[in-house]
Amino acid sequence: MERKDKKKVVFVEPRGSDDNVFSRFLSLPLMGPIYLATILKKRGHRVRVLNEHLLRRDVNINDLDADVLCLTGLTQTINRSFEIARMFKLQNPDGKVIIGGIHVSMLQDEAALFADHVVIGEGEPVIADLVEGRITDKFVRTEHINLDDYPLPDFTLLENYQKMYITPMITSRGCPFDCNFCAVTEMYGKKYRTLSIDNTMKTLRKLQPKKVFFYDDNFAALKSRTYEMVKRFKRSGLDFRWTAQVRTDLTNDPKLVEKMADAGLYNVYVGFESINPATLKRFNKAQGLEQIKRSIKVFHDNDINIHGMFIFGSDDDDKHVFRRTSEFCNEHGINSTQFGILTPLPGTQVYKEFEQQGRLLHKMWNYYDALHAVYRPMKMTPLELQEGMLDAFNDFYSYSRAANEALNTFFEYPTTAIKGLYSRVRLPSFTNASLRLMGTHIVKSWVKHNKDYMEFLGSLELKKRALSYMAQAKPTQQ
Repeated sequence: MERKDKKKVVFVEPRGSDDNVFSRFLSLPLMGPIYLATILKKRGHRVRVLNEHLLRRDVNINDLDADVLCLTGLTQTINRSFEIARMFKLQNPDGKVIIGGIHVSMLQDEAALFADHVVIGEGEPVIADLVEGRITDKFVRTEHINLDDYPLPDFTLLENYQKMYITPMITSRGCPFDCNFCAVTEMYGKKYRTLSIDNTMKTLRKLQPKKVFFYDDNFAALKSRTYEMVKRFKRSGLDFRWTAQVRTDLTNDPKLVEKMADAGLYNVYVGFESINPATLKRFNKAQGLEQIKRSIKVFHDNDINIHGMFIFGSDDDDKHVFRRTSEFCNEHGINSTQFGILTPLPGTQVYKEFEQQGRLLHKMWNYYDALHAVYRPMKMTPLELQEGMLDAFNDFYSYSRAANEALNTFFEYPTTAIKGLYSRVRLPSFTNASLRLMGTHIVKSWVKHNKDYMEFLGSLELKKRALSYMAQAKPTQQ
């Protein structure tokens, strides 16, 4: 039933860098705004969700015709959130702005300059009370939620949702691990909270997806639950393939991996983080290099593609880590990679440590995207860290390697490969070749758009050398 005091509410998820593979090519939304919008719709409010990447443009003032503007943002997109909030208030001074998300949950005072309400923690328990005026506090702190207490997500509220080539879902929050570079446990806690399998299946039946990306930070954290989940996938009669974020410890149970593959798992996003054992220990990653190697074999034995995620720049990394990592990825046949720079996100142990030590170069949040060096590493300069990351990308995502992948397909499967040129046949080597070409394009685009930042890092190095030279120079004897 429609409420007499219904509000026009618009949620906006701002764009990030166009040179990030997730934002540029996946164009997938965060799930938080969709859950919150669904809650409000069920209470009779008129709700829209705008994702600037899905829109393929920036929102404008006409998009913000609303009584309430709700904004979220990661650290690298938060300045865009603030910009949208200013635009809304200039047009509608009496309108209400609500800002939430991981970044503002860690740095509330900053967001308070742009918002009527700052939500610290998960927004589901308070969104209706905020929109309907029952909560008037500036800062609103919430508790961790039970995922089954809230409705199934309504993607029709998301403008251009039809353009998503894969359907996002989330079945858990929190992570039992505590990596020191990650803000997940600070935001969602170490307790692993799950959506019931019944409600997961209801969502799948409602959406009828062809492909699903499970956003869970650690999809298989509870092995018994995962066994039951994939059993239900298999028995459901639903015809979909899926991908998920997992840890290497999943492959300690090869039988489970086999069952996941049989139930449609075709790709995994794995936080390998490093091939440097000292870095893995520093990150509190709870995995070793041999476990990484074994996990790669188990996934590939089950025909599951691997998107390997690595982080450069720990205090135990030196300038050799970049080439060694890209060579490791190529040697072990990792299908695609995401090389990132250690980024001290607010709320993480790394951020607190680097801030205390005075190692942050700046707090221009746009650059806190794992693609820019924003701190002083221990065993190299910021510029060397930046260039090393680019070298690793260039080594893995090269035209020559893309050509080799394509040629391998012709030599291994000549008949099928030729048919594939004239049909929709998808072969692993062709897929890998296209991924490498895409990666090459991203690197070239990044370099083109970040010349100023590279010059900034270069100037820091020159300044450091000059100061070092002056400190060593002896005064002239009279």
